[in-house]
Amino acid sequence: MKKLWLFPMIFLILILLAGHFRWAEGPMQSAGEYQILHSKDNWTGQRWVVLFGGLVELSEVGTAEPYPLHSRTRIPYITQEELKVEIEAVLERPAYQTKWRALNRQITELEAQAKSLSLEVPAQEGRVEVDTVSKALFEAKRERDVVFTEAKTIFFAEYTAMAKRRELIAKIIWVLLLLLTFSVAFHYFLAEVKRWKRANETYEIVEYVTKNNRYPLEK
Repeated sequence: MKKLWLFPMIFLILILLAGHFRWAEGPMQSAGEYQILHSKDNWTGQRWVVLFGGLVELSEVGTAEPYPLHSRTRIPYITQEELKVEIEAVLERPAYQTKWRALNRQITELEAQAKSLSLEVPAQEGRVEVDTVSKALFEAKRERDVVFTEAKTIFFAEYTAMAKRRELIAKIIWVLLLLLTFSVAFHYFLAEVKRWKRANETYEIVEYVTKNNRYPLEK
């Protein structure tokens, strides 16, 4: 079959087009000094939030543009429902589970104690006890918020690394497909060129023999 290189060449063009249409970008939104661009990786399905801009307080005197605190800073997008589930999964890890549950139990007990004290007639001693419980409750909630923020930070770091790893793997596969398809197309193209040269040489020999009624190597 002639021109077999056309099939891998067409496939190569399709792969190049897939790379061109990989990223889908939405409209640019403004949020204060920041500009937000929503984008989606059509290969992995991952959605990203791209940040531009910065803080006006950090800009140079006499300039209207904000300081470029963010220039195409990418953050993986995740819904609030998914985020809540993932953070809860992080908090259930052995490193956080014991402390998180202990803080929740402590807060529940302190809230019940504070509610019970609020129903009583506050004497001077009772007021001191209420203040002590309120302070302990405030500290427990603050510590729980610190643990929650730490778990959220860890999740986003892991989620971002995983999203970038999937993006890199998809790009590597795309490049390998390009190289493989190009190699196959080039191989068949060279084979076609060699076949054409042999056919052309055969045609020249036949033409020579026909005209001279002898082979070119005959003396």
